[in-house]
Amino acid sequence: MITTLLVDDEPRAVARLAELLQTSSAVDVIGTAASVDDAERFLKGRVPDVVFLDIDMPGRLGVDLVASIPEGTKLVFVTAHEGHAVDAFRHGAIDYILKPFDYERLAITLERLREAGAAAAPPPPLEPPVGGAESHDTVRLAFDSGRRMEIVPVSEVAWIEGVQNYTRVQAAGRKPGKVRRTLQEWVAMLGPNAGFQRLSRSLIVHLPLLRSTQWQSRDQTLLFFEGVVEPLPIGRTAVARLRELLGEQ
Repeated sequence: MITTLLVDDEPRAVARLAELLQTSSAVDVIGTAASVDDAERFLKGRVPDVVFLDIDMPGRLGVDLVASIPEGTKLVFVTAHEGHAVDAFRHGAIDYILKPFDYERLAITLERLREAGAAAAPPPPLEPPVGGAESHDTVRLAFDSGRRMEIVPVSEVAWIEGVQNYTRVQAAGRKPGKVRRTLQEWVAMLGPNAGFQRLSRSLIVHLPLLRSTQWQSRDQTLLFFEGVVEPLPIGRTAVARLRELLGEQ
């Protein structure tokens, strides 16, 4: 069970996030706070596994709470604005999510929390739109909650992240899309292609597109890919595998 504290000054955003999180039996929302001051008072009495923290709030900003978050508690930043990813990870966040919230993106967050050791919990049940590959050289991805489909060359895929019975795929020059295919099916399709390597149970990366890495903490490293603006956070197990592949100690 993952216990969570939600910190946001927008009541509707808090209600929506709580509603989505509680669709999973693996998550328990044990508290909410409308300000950093309220959150600090809560944390003096209870220690959640995860704090979902809004970045922009009146008065003290979300980052002002970081120093008060207990050791061992994971942090997920939430924001209505794109472009805060690197700053969020610099403050030790496991993930960051954009408003408005949706099931699919929260499932990714819960999977990352599980891999980071927040709890041995599966993501909430999802029913993503159906998608399929056109050939071994292309993949048909769903964007905008399935309203738009696009055929993308596999050579432009930077990383593939598994969530239950579908995968979230990041290709160069695009936002992440999704396809109804498991990670194991990707492994079988890609075959011995040395460019694609599996770093963990739920992640495949395309090494030729990997531009740089940035260490954040013992639990997290950021990967930066060619043609992709936002970094990809990975945990210790994936980092160890990547170093092995790159010949690093």
